[in-house]
Amino acid sequence: MEYVILDLEWNAAYSKRLKGYLNEIIEFGAVKFNEKFEIIDSFSSFVKLQVGKKISSLVSSLTSIHDENLTGARLFMQVASSFKKWSEGCVIMTWGTSDIHALIENFRYFNGSEKVPFLDKYIDIQEYCQEKLIGDLSEQMGLNKAAEISNVDISRYKHHRAFEDSLIAMEICRKTMDFTDIANYIQDASKDEFYRKMTFKTSIVCDIEHPLVKEKSLFFICEKCGENATRLTKWQLKNKKFFADFLCKNCGHKFTGRVQIKEKYEGIVVNKKSISVERIEKPRAVTDSTLHKMHLEVKNKVGILKFPIFEKEENLVHGFSTRAGGVSENEFAAMNLGFNRGDSDENVHKNYEIIAEALGIEKSMMVASSQDHGVNVKRVTKLDAGHGIDKEKLWQSVDGLMTDEKDITLVIYTADCVPLYFYDKVKGAIALSHAGWRGTVNDMAGVTVRKMQEEFGSNPKDIKVAIGPSICKKCFEVESDCANEFLKLKFKYAKDTNSFVEDRKNGKFHVDLWRVNELFLMEAGVKKENIYKGSVCSMCESDLIFSHRATKGKRGSNAAFMCLK
Repeated sequence: MEYVILDLEWNAAYSKRLKGYLNEIIEFGAVKFNEKFEIIDSFSSFVKLQVGKKISSLVSSLTSIHDENLTGARLFMQVASSFKKWSEGCVIMTWGTSDIHALIENFRYFNGSEKVPFLDKYIDIQEYCQEKLIGDLSEQMGLNKAAEISNVDISRYKHHRAFEDSLIAMEICRKTMDFTDIANYIQDASKDEFYRKMTFKTSIVCDIEHPLVKEKSLFFICEKCGENATRLTKWQLKNKKFFADFLCKNCGHKFTGRVQIKEKYEGIVVNKKSISVERIEKPRAVTDSTLHKMHLEVKNKVGILKFPIFEKEENLVHGFSTRAGGVSENEFAAMNLGFNRGDSDENVHKNYEIIAEALGIEKSMMVASSQDHGVNVKRVTKLDAGHGIDKEKLWQSVDGLMTDEKDITLVIYTADCVPLYFYDKVKGAIALSHAGWRGTVNDMAGVTVRKMQEEFGSNPKDIKVAIGPSICKKCFEVESDCANEFLKLKFKYAKDTNSFVEDRKNGKFHVDLWRVNELFLMEAGVKKENIYKGSVCSMCESDLIFSHRATKGKRGSNAAFMCLK
């Protein structure tokens, strides 16, 4: 028997007919081999765009496929027909089912039928290899992870190109696959059942009274001593997950139980997790001092963190707030600068007055926006003064602010996310950006630099950038779905992802947001010597800086400030 590993690349294109987006396939790549893993033939073809007008910049960045590569390419149905003839009689394999979903979507759009004509016998080799390598199918294992575990060197391949990825998958199979049991993994793709399974949309149960929610799904055992835990609070729904507080009466351990219930094709899947209660500390006493690579300046009991790289700039005011010096209490103690967190507006306004006096700026000249972890950057002027602080917020979904006007103060909020400070002395322009993990992985740093070029004519080589207090690599532990977003990144100034993603070998990863932002800045043309990392971790210093993770969300907000005087 002969086998084909198929890999596809696609471009998200808006279809007026669908009134929505289609993952339009732009490249086929495949390798054909036998049971001795001898390569018999290969298939590689670009596909002409018919729905989208051009390849998105994100796809081009990820795959190195550009519009000119598709010049002269054949239509999807022509390429698919050629592939059918080429792969006839073979077992088709893909890494995961996302390529199958894309094929179904494209055949439905271009051919009026979701049936994939060259699919007869099919194997999901991601599932096969994951079972063989780690024996756990709870979370999908990426190609890079599988290559690492199976000791496959992928450095010679161009990742995120169809044919190259099919070769990587074959090398992993060479180390993993046993053809004596492979028949157990072959699915009959010629039957309607296969398509019902592939097109079934997993749903998340969001009603605690739903008949699919069974009593045992809401039952928790203490992870400390193994005894039954007692629920203390009613179940609450947040982000499509149920939360309740529990207490183990045997050992006194208190924790939050988190439950997510999914209805999949195979049946109900329940994911449960015990989360330790929040750590809320009193604000520490502050004195003028050095904290890692930042200066802690105290004025009228208000603690403000500053960067040495900016302190000598006479016409520049900057700072990052600490918890010291405000009037808020309890989990908001004391310098809470975030509205709508549960603190009184009166306290927040008073805190702004206090910190404005400490910084030597006018509260009425501050500007803030509604942040939502995107990469939108807005130029502001004196006409915008007060919005977001003394007046209603003018903009939604804006995570970066910039100006070249004097005396207007830019304000962004963080509580573990990365604040980025930009200063172009030559053009007399500044910018502040908020980069959570989503903003970081989507290049908020580079977007801000390019926006400064566009708005002010800035030369990236003239821009100085400071990376402010935020969660450090040691504290930023994430699941594989988040880590995979960073593992996709490629930088010319980093040979591999090891410098910013650490695999803990337990299903968890540590990501270095500071390093990723630094690399994006360098990619955008900022000189390495002009990038300054404050190296202050919000979670390690949670008695000085509000940390969302340390307090499980029960906290106030820090703020970053920047102003041209």
